[in-house]
Amino acid sequence: MMLINNVLVRQYYISLLFLCATQGVFGQNKLAKNPMPNDFYTLRDASGLLIDSLDLGYYDTLGIPSAWQHTTGTQQVIVGLSDAAVDANQLDFVGKTRVLRNVDWQNGHGMGVAAIAVAQGNNDFGIPGVCYECGLVTTNYGNPNLEMLLELADAGAKVINCSWVTSVGTKRGQEVINTLLDRGVVVVAGAGNQNWATNKGQKNYYPASYEGVISVSSVMYQHQNWQEALKYEDNGKPYVENMWGMVGRTAEINHKKAGPEFRIYPQSTATLNTQVDLLAPTVGVMRYSKWVTQDTLTYNTFQGTSTAAPFVTGTIGLMFSLCPELQAKEVETILRLTAKNIDHIEANKPFKGHYGAGMLQSGAALDLIAALYDGLGIAIIKDQIIDRWSQRLSAFNRAVILKDIAFTDEAAFELRAKNQIVLKPGTRLAPENKNGIRLTIEPEMSPR
Repeated sequence: MMLINNVLVRQYYISLLFLCATQGVFGQNKLAKNPMPNDFYTLRDASGLLIDSLDLGYYDTLGIPSAWQHTTGTQQVIVGLSDAAVDANQLDFVGKTRVLRNVDWQNGHGMGVAAIAVAQGNNDFGIPGVCYECGLVTTNYGNPNLEMLLELADAGAKVINCSWVTSVGTKRGQEVINTLLDRGVVVVAGAGNQNWATNKGQKNYYPASYEGVISVSSVMYQHQNWQEALKYEDNGKPYVENMWGMVGRTAEINHKKAGPEFRIYPQSTATLNTQVDLLAPTVGVMRYSKWVTQDTLTYNTFQGTSTAAPFVTGTIGLMFSLCPELQAKEVETILRLTAKNIDHIEANKPFKGHYGAGMLQSGAALDLIAALYDGLGIAIIKDQIIDRWSQRLSAFNRAVILKDIAFTDEAAFELRAKNQIVLKPGTRLAPENKNGIRLTIEPEMSPR
């Protein structure tokens, strides 16, 4: 046993070496590059008629094409959907969808959510979902006791999406979540759509705010250059929309300040609170529900978290497809550690602590899993600030490198590694609880 900077370590050996950050990292894990699916750039109908070009740039921002280099999913990994009706005979869902209960159509809401998560890719129709080879099982929605989620798990779901909210949390609901995690099933939910101007981060919605549920809110993803994001109100007042890395939808711009200076409109945010774990795009996302109900190609102009949640759900489908041995209770840790931290963006500072670990990065999450489960791999965990939550992670590879990463305040982190843990400059392990960090080397570890 040894103590390093108030970190208790059960040590067979921890090598504090300066390893080259480029030495074999991830490379041996990647598959040959997959071609982009043929429904990524163009929208075609059931007859094969070209409807229009598609802009799925938000997939690039999240690194989804990079994730597809590892896997596009497998029907052995089933995504559960608790979000209104899905047409199992439609081309994006036929042959891969099981409907447990017939529920309301809700203007195609279930179709829109399902399409982002698992719509069949490379079929010259519609759009590709994030985990486009995954299977799908659907049921009803809106029960605060969450009994229907057990039904989805019984049908084989490994990850379940809930793009709906209720203001009521129940003891039974939390019991169901605990049971699902014990069974190896992850639940993802939209955080809600009540804006900051209304609730100041004080209101929790469920199931997103249950312990163990991955709560997802909205982030802008598109423009790095503010001039490309610039718009004007009817009275001529300038603002920006869909500016990369800012929470919500729009922000006021002050041209008189060098830079210039931005202030996010509080009413343009979705629900932000201390239960939020991750952010994903909403504004600018193709409205699949509008296409299937009205044959119209449009893109979201609102920040509803129904759209954000299935990006995370589909990513988790890819994670389980790549690594069936992955522990459900480590999924959230991997997503947080690989998220794009946005604390440095000045406009986000009024909301700090209420938007989770940052923007989902699907490609980085798949890269990390590939490296952690490759016996010769080296995994680098870097560029993140974790000041709360309990993280747990298992590594079966050659080495795990922590670099430019901080665990502080109320954070806890348990890392179990088969071989080496390397602490490089910029690593800060300083939670308020001195026993909150536990790094252990366990040579007999096995992923099975």
